[in-house]
Amino acid sequence: MDNINRMAIMVFPKEPLVDWANNVDPDNVTWADDLLGRGNVYLIPEFENFEEAEEYVQEIFEEIFENELSDWFEDEKVWPEPRTYELFLEWFDVMYDVMAFDTLSSPIEKAE
Repeated sequence: MDNINRMAIMVFPKEPLVDWANNVDPDNVTWADDLLGRGNVYLIPEFENFEEAEEYVQEIFEEIFENELSDWFEDEKVWPEPRTYELFLEWFDVMYDVMAFDTLSSPIEKAE
């Protein structure tokens, strides 16, 4: 296994996000308990410490926020405004990890 030059963060939905989604689409109710332990992984640059990593995430949180919202609803008109870093942290738990390992020998391919 090769260590890659990235850190990983995991973004987990919290109950306020689920409440919002259920208000947008009350005919398709989701329960917060159904989402426990389910999140998305984002690769970020390597940093010396978690504080630096968090500063980076503060700079790019809007992209992550929008990506997470698009998983729920593609129609941007229903997305909350304004999307602040404070709202992001209210709606998502962010777990920082130290290293990312690639378990495959083939190169990573980006989806188009």
